[in-house]
Amino acid sequence: MSLVPGVNNPAIDNLVQSSLESENKDLRLEWTYGETNIKPTQIDNVYSGRYDRTLVFLGNNKECTQTLVSEFARIYSLPTHKYSSVDNQFRRYKKWLDGRNRMIKGFTEYDDNHYMVADRMFYYCYSRYGFCTACGILRCSPVWCVCGHKQLFDGWTSINKQLDEFVKKSQLQTNSPNHAYLEWIPRDCINAYGILYLHGLPTPYSVKLIPLEITDETHDLYYVEVNYLLMHHVY
Repeated sequence: MSLVPGVNNPAIDNLVQSSLESENKDLRLEWTYGETNIKPTQIDNVYSGRYDRTLVFLGNNKECTQTLVSEFARIYSLPTHKYSSVDNQFRRYKKWLDGRNRMIKGFTEYDDNHYMVADRMFYYCYSRYGFCTACGILRCSPVWCVCGHKQLFDGWTSINKQLDEFVKKSQLQTNSPNHAYLEWIPRDCINAYGILYLHGLPTPYSVKLIPLEITDETHDLYYVEVNYLLMHHVY
């Protein structure tokens, strides 16, 4: 029997049902209603819905077989609680995954098509992390995948070539997922009170925005100096 009257897809029902085993209520999935005026975005199969939510297209009712939904669940690490034991020497992964997947609310049906429903900020996961080319899952890091594959994602830009290269250089220098590196953070990930949001969740830190007086002609020595201050925590 379907979890939602009028919507009959056992594969998605099973995924929703399995998420209810999670002790964390924020990671439980559900069927949602009322999606209208679905609009495409710049990313294939990703749409904008009601309240600016992010909608990820699965397929129509016939296409959403158990095989397709199982692969979809693998790509998005669903249900999240089943990945709590994933280690692979990536101690930050569980926290990052929990934070990212708290933004996923569940699924909806519109015009005989099924979509995953997430908060608006989930859209940044595509533009900041991308999919792993080795295993295909949506990553939680712009550098490392939980499968151990290292690949710099370049779907972002600060609009300054030298600054982009400076950030990427810090990422290239990492030898494991647990090494520190820089990351480009969109301005709207910091609220009016200076609270930094990463992976959709507020961090316990307030941030101080320090203007960098740089242009495309800024000398390389400036970046060397900034890098020294970062590595030695001299602020």
